Amino acid sequence: MAQPSARQHAMSLLRWVRGVSSGFLKDFPAEKATHQPSPTDNHLAWVLGHLVITDAWFFGMFGINGPKAPESFEKLFGMGSKPTSDPKAYPPLGDLIGHFERSREALLKGLEALPDSALAVDLSKTTNGFAADGIDALLKLAWHEGWHMGQVANVRKALHLPAVMG
Repeated sequence: MAQPSARQHAMSLLRWVRGVSSGFLKDFPAEKATHQPSPTDNHLAWVLGHLVITDAWFFGMFGINGPKAPESFEKLFGMGSKPTSDPKAYPPLGDLIGHFERSREALLKGLEALPDSALAVDLSKTTNGFAADGIDALLKLAWHEGWHMGQVANVRKALHLPAVMG
């Protein structure tokens, strides 16, 4: 049996991480989407929007056409943004989840259509050192989502919601 390629491993990891992340959403009360155990914590609404913005950055990185996030998302969820506990500052949780699901579906579909050579391109300069190449970028995308979903796990714990893993 042939060994999976680095690309196959990275794509599998992205799918697995998103499956785990989706588990964090299943029983999350919409009225608690902006709950912050402390004022410096990221909340579910911010994390979802931030991950949508991150996917949008990856669309551009790889030249993939994908769903556009609303213009307001960059200010609300982009680099340097800070979450607020005011629920009126954010789109409804259902809308955020929809963007979250559609953006990753489109990104995975677009990545699958790329030739292997597109993932071997040096990205160190165009990503300001974030990723050496496409495979490195995909692995870091998975890590980034896991990092932020760990923050959501802490919010779930503060709300006394059941653990998603373990």
